[in-house]
Amino acid sequence: MVNMPRFFFNIRNGDDYIADPDGTELADLDAAVEEALTGARELLSEIVRLGKLVDGQSFEITDETGAVVRVVPFKDAVRFS
Repeated sequence: MVNMPRFFFNIRNGDDYIADPDGTELADLDAAVEEALTGARELLSEIVRLGKLVDGQSFEITDETGAVVRVVPFKDAVRFS
């Protein structure tokens, strides 16, 4: 059985930081980015529903060593045109 890498989806909102303590095993970084975009869409729907400002929120995807491997701004999950 092949072990898949574990990615952590930490949320950054300005100075606020919410760490993902568990992470998710995914095939590769591309799959992690897709997971982040899906999660961003879910979180954005709640932010918009509550009338909060959508500005600057992002997922900081880290690997098992804690290194940031990609930053995915929530805005990247929305098409504007």
